[in-house]
Amino acid sequence: MKKWMKWFLPVMSVLVLVMSVVFRYGVGPAQAQETLNGSYEGVAEGFGGDVRAEVIFTEGVISEVNITAENETEDIGGQAAVQLAQAIVDNQSVNLDVVSGASVTSSAVLAAVTAAIESAGGNVADYQAEVAVGEDEERATQVVIVGAGGSGTAAALKAAEAGLDVIIIEKNGFVGGNTKISSGFFAVESSFQEEAGVETTVDEAVQQLLEFNNYLSNGPLTRAIVEQSADTVEWLDSLGMSITLQEETSQKAHEGDPYKAMSYHKYDDTDAGFEALYSHLNDLGAELILNTTFTDLIMEDGRVVGVICEKADGGQLTVMADAVVVTTGGFGGNQEMVEEATGLSIMTSLGVPNNGEGLTAMESIGAINQDAVPFLHGAQLAESEVTQDSDSETLAGYSNSPLTQLLMSPLLWVDSTGSRFVNEDVVYDTAFWANAAYAAGGRYYIVVDEATLNAYTNGTEMELSFAGPGPNLDEGDFVALAEQAVEGGTAYKADSLEELAEMAAMDPTDLVDSVASYNTMVENGVDTDYAKASESLLYGVAEGPFYAFDCRAVYLGSIGGVRVDEKLQVLDSQGQPIPGLFTGGSNAGGYYHGEGYPPYEGLASGFAWTSGRIAGDTIVELLVGEGE
Repeated sequence: MKKWMKWFLPVMSVLVLVMSVVFRYGVGPAQAQETLNGSYEGVAEGFGGDVRAEVIFTEGVISEVNITAENETEDIGGQAAVQLAQAIVDNQSVNLDVVSGASVTSSAVLAAVTAAIESAGGNVADYQAEVAVGEDEERATQVVIVGAGGSGTAAALKAAEAGLDVIIIEKNGFVGGNTKISSGFFAVESSFQEEAGVETTVDEAVQQLLEFNNYLSNGPLTRAIVEQSADTVEWLDSLGMSITLQEETSQKAHEGDPYKAMSYHKYDDTDAGFEALYSHLNDLGAELILNTTFTDLIMEDGRVVGVICEKADGGQLTVMADAVVVTTGGFGGNQEMVEEATGLSIMTSLGVPNNGEGLTAMESIGAINQDAVPFLHGAQLAESEVTQDSDSETLAGYSNSPLTQLLMSPLLWVDSTGSRFVNEDVVYDTAFWANAAYAAGGRYYIVVDEATLNAYTNGTEMELSFAGPGPNLDEGDFVALAEQAVEGGTAYKADSLEELAEMAAMDPTDLVDSVASYNTMVENGVDTDYAKASESLLYGVAEGPFYAFDCRAVYLGSIGGVRVDEKLQVLDSQGQPIPGLFTGGSNAGGYYHGEGYPPYEGLASGFAWTSGRIAGDTIVELLVGEGE
């Protein structure tokens, strides 16, 4: 999931910068340390690794800041790094707020620049001036949308296409949200399927979804989303979000299923697609405001009439509107809310770190949080703090090492007590894999012996899962890689199972019994506990040394949210629409139920787009109808 990229700011004119500082402050940084000249470096720990700052001084003035954040995500951390570096130059200060949605990377940038100042022999206090807060601003429009992911973008498009005045507010410096990092869209009865000879029906898809959710989800909403899914995917394709029906699934468990696999409409290029959609919105007269964080809803006489936001410069932006759409993307970046919803603190978070501000604001004015939960999606090798102060790699994550071939294999898995807990073939289905890991407490261990590692070194016959991003298929010495993981704190090694259990805080008896039972199943080719396929019973755990690889359940933001009707109007405790308030995507409840994500590829992305489109249509019906 991580992209490798270096971020550098353009070279600035020293003369202009010096004049800028003099204009702002009357002199350079507190008593202008004119003896500071040249280039100095600082390093700090970021989200994915080291963040490095090169700070160039000219007669005490910070004339240039270059950030190298190659391990940070391109759109989130990378954008924050560039934005903060420029702000440091503009303000001659490291006393800046972190960039919303990228707090870890932001803090690392500020710490790295501070380290560079110290390395130069400068007085950090001279570069901690208070930055002036921007002016407050008030605006008015017909429709204001907070959150520019798939749902917010779709709502904006429908409103703008109807001729309504639209303002879109996004806290990040880019559009797309978690939808931008997804890869496809669930839809049935589409022209894409018709051309490919794939037969699906709305009725069957609705029935399957309701049954999966034990009929605890919202029937009318489910039907509305599924019925309009084909129109939505074809509408987006016509606007430039180029889409192709997938020909072959990456999830073995879904092969041959027209609903789980062949209803997956894949984006050809999400960056180019969102660029096309926002070019169209611009042509329609919609206004996009980036780097501005939604904080509160405004209510008057029982109706939502606007929003309050914080601008990048700290000033307040108030937007009054006839209709408000809250599509801020859930709460996946809010660890406190995740722990409250799951009771777990050890799972791994990926995706855009939305903080739940939309849900909190809607609940504060009477909306009901129906079913918001983390969006469980696969598992990965555990992260570790052991190596943060060393040169050793953790070999953690999805696909940054060949060790992910073990992660993506149905080997022996045990829970934190040392007990086997599932048919490991769930690794072939991203949703069920995540559910199993969550049910085990958010953590499980892959247990192997050295003979198994040697088999992987020589090229395993085990069929690997390509669910999610899939494994790293590079060749490698798996014993050496395992030793590196042990050193990095993401795996344990011992000559006996009892010792291995003690290292990993398992129950020795449980682990020994689980391994003995599993070895018998491998020998007989029959899983008598969980019915794993015989072809997955390739490797026993027979002779030490033994290894246990720490794995964690992954969540990609959150799903579910406040109670809505099939028109995406937000409802109060009496089941009545709150006038003026609409939502969609990861803030809207009723399409799922509980932690278990239905195993239909592209379901969350499809819901985001279609729910936003329905919200937009509802607003057009209400506002244009009122004006006739």
